[in-house]
Amino acid sequence: MTPVYEVRTKHTEQVLKDFISFKEAERNAHITFRIVMLGICDVTLAYLGKGSALTYIFGILAVLTFAFALARKPIGVRRLAKADKNYQNQSEIHFIFGESEFRIENPDAGDPQRVKYGEVAFMYTDNKYYYINVNNEDMHMIPKEDFTLGSPEGFYDFIMDKTGKQLKPLKLTWKMKTSILKQAWMEVQSQKNTDKK
Repeated sequence: MTPVYEVRTKHTEQVLKDFISFKEAERNAHITFRIVMLGICDVTLAYLGKGSALTYIFGILAVLTFAFALARKPIGVRRLAKADKNYQNQSEIHFIFGESEFRIENPDAGDPQRVKYGEVAFMYTDNKYYYINVNNEDMHMIPKEDFTLGSPEGFYDFIMDKTGKQLKPLKLTWKMKTSILKQAWMEVQSQKNTDKK
């Protein structure tokens, strides 16, 4: 296999934090926001209780809720770090992208894993990573700064061409959202004009 793109990376603590942020953004959960809103409700109920036992109960609940909101990601990183052998061993992971497949070489995993582009289930991108999911099981994070062969910008078109799938932006900017709405509006207007004729 002739390499077209190569990436050498490691699972660092920052990668684990970014993975947790990715999973939250992928589900569009806004979990931290919801927990903070619950804490604000607890503070409001504590204020409305004015001097009764409810003030203390909801005050304690508010403190616990805000503490959980702050500690949630570090707890997730710690749990993920315990389960991730690549992070524990600081293994270097080598991605080699060819014309018909890509290989993932990891000294701790043994033999290289060969993946056909047709096995890619979905892909996301953001400012720092390409996220490639294989067979709805393995999520591979490709840091844009770790390319040793080829450019991250060229990889965008390459991976979409090889997989036949769209690289979805993980977080849509307001500019992207506005563009999508404009395009949808124009399509609706052109459909109305076609129906009138």
